[in-house]
Amino acid sequence: MTKRPLTLALVIGGLLFNVTSVFTQSKNPYKYGKIEKEELEMQVYPADSSAVALILFHDGFTDYSYVNKKFVVITEVKKRIKILKQEGLEYATVNLRYYHKTPSMCENISKLEACAYNLEGDKIIKTKLENKYIFEERISEYYREIKFAIPNVKVGTVIEYKYNVVSDFYYDLPTWFFQTDIPVLNGRYEVIIPEYFVYNFESRGFEKINMEEGAVNKSFTINANNSFETITCQAKNVVFKVNDIPALKDDSYVWNLKDFLCSIRFELSGTRFPYELYKNYTTTWDDIEKTLKEKSDFERYSIRGNAFSKVVPKLITPEDTELTKIEKIYKFVKEKIRWNESYAFISNPSEAIKDGTGDNAQINSAIISMLRDAGINAYPILMSRRSIGRLPLTHPSIDWLNTYIVMAETSSGERFFMDGSAYYGGLNMLPTDLLVDKARIFGYNSDDKWIDLTNISKNQYMTMISAKIDSTGNISGECNQVMTFQPAYQFKKMYHGLNDSTGYVEKLNQDLSVDIDNVTLEGQNDLLSNRVNQRFKFTKNSGSEASFLYINPLIFNHISKNNFTQSDRKLPVEFSFPYKYFISVLLELPANYSVEEIPKSEKFILNNNSGSLTYLIKQVSDRILQINYRFELNEIIFPQTEYENVKTFWGQIATKNNELIVLKKM
Repeated sequence: MTKRPLTLALVIGGLLFNVTSVFTQSKNPYKYGKIEKEELEMQVYPADSSAVALILFHDGFTDYSYVNKKFVVITEVKKRIKILKQEGLEYATVNLRYYHKTPSMCENISKLEACAYNLEGDKIIKTKLENKYIFEERISEYYREIKFAIPNVKVGTVIEYKYNVVSDFYYDLPTWFFQTDIPVLNGRYEVIIPEYFVYNFESRGFEKINMEEGAVNKSFTINANNSFETITCQAKNVVFKVNDIPALKDDSYVWNLKDFLCSIRFELSGTRFPYELYKNYTTTWDDIEKTLKEKSDFERYSIRGNAFSKVVPKLITPEDTELTKIEKIYKFVKEKIRWNESYAFISNPSEAIKDGTGDNAQINSAIISMLRDAGINAYPILMSRRSIGRLPLTHPSIDWLNTYIVMAETSSGERFFMDGSAYYGGLNMLPTDLLVDKARIFGYNSDDKWIDLTNISKNQYMTMISAKIDSTGNISGECNQVMTFQPAYQFKKMYHGLNDSTGYVEKLNQDLSVDIDNVTLEGQNDLLSNRVNQRFKFTKNSGSEASFLYINPLIFNHISKNNFTQSDRKLPVEFSFPYKYFISVLLELPANYSVEEIPKSEKFILNNNSGSLTYLIKQVSDRILQINYRFELNEIIFPQTEYENVKTFWGQIATKNNELIVLKKM
């Protein structure tokens, strides 16, 4: 997430803090550098015998300082981990990412130490990490990373490391995560906040966080007019504690695990500096929009000015409908500026237009400007991508916004959505990462500015199969599949990610376990098409015995297994997008066989039609079976309380997909 500077008028000179906290780190039962023999002898964590490693403690301590005439935030981090199984060795390799765009507004990591402890006989052997094995690299324009691997680590080892993070972003206290993918025995985070800063706290996750709050005395020295004066102020001392936090592992059907990890997030609500009135920073989303308009480059970059203004009169004609104008402009910009695989929020489009490549914000700014020049209402849709995390329910902040897409609205009120990153995506076809359930329309003259992007298109698979079974159980036939919107977009991405059409045929053979012939595709190269059609002939071997043939009448399964097998689930179930899946099969039976068994026609419904399956099968003649399969997923987010219903429903679908017809030789 990009850090954005907050401008505060400071009248305080050189501040030197001396802090005495009512909560001291000595209250932690663990002391860094002091390893107990019992920790090394531990072989399993009783509360979770499957754990590959255990965090014995994870401590953080954040305080303010004043250096070189500016506030800085210093966070000390200490962590100790017990390696329990071979798979846990990976936790001895550590990557520390930090923000570092410019020397004046950045984060820095210092005072890094790490070591491993092993028990040899009755003696504890300590192995320190040498500085020469600590590596640093820039991984992007905004971020650097420190990497190291703690030496002499094996099953049974206890490792620990500590470091300081010094941040120029005094208004942005770090979000502290108490939970990870391995259990945490003890977690503690302490923060000292001078009375000049007022913060709101927001907790996330399912685990209980204990909070203690008190006051501390701070003394500091002001250098004003070459005279020094000692001033005493108060500060808030807050300690957050957790114990026995279970692992929360990334699961299938979860957009972003960080949305659910036990954590504390801070939001600056105001400042109270000496000789100044209280300055309120508590914001609403309307406030954020106002800030973007008046105090940032967002509107200038995203809306104003059009480098392609001379192109618009040549590109469109008076006879063009509004939809045609939108399509022409969207296609033109995507062809002129190719996406560079980066997302952005505030980004100057001029370089992208010049170079012919840019981030999605640069491409989208050109789209908006051209649409407006063509007389089409166009707006940025502000969001946080799924991979970054949902926008907070409380305490809105501009820092949570990390990109935007484009909405075009016709005079009749019809809406079309597009993004510069979706090269092969047509209107209303967005990358899954951008299909968020909460986004905000910027500059829209309505009280209702929030929008759900998960249901902007009618996503559909329609498969039609005509096949016949020979006397040996082999099935041959033709398949015609039409995919629209998201399925079509996913197909295009997959297809163009392969080397060539031969690579696609090989993948199709492997995925379907059939021999494919005569493949034809339509729409896979079209930059605007919301539809892809594939046709192919196939042969498939089925199970057979001397007197019986066992045939899956669907030929190609939709869902072959139940992906929800957990007895208990802590996380909600979040599917990618709603969709419909249709299969229609005409199946010709061999002449010398009769139908011994046939699946039952059934219908299953999930939670008031949040999802449904209709399975119809009938014998229309002695040798012809007709199967109609209709699946609908209408809702995509199910809370944990509905997990059992989802699990049961998916099990019913998988069972139905695997049911066979039995043919008996006459």
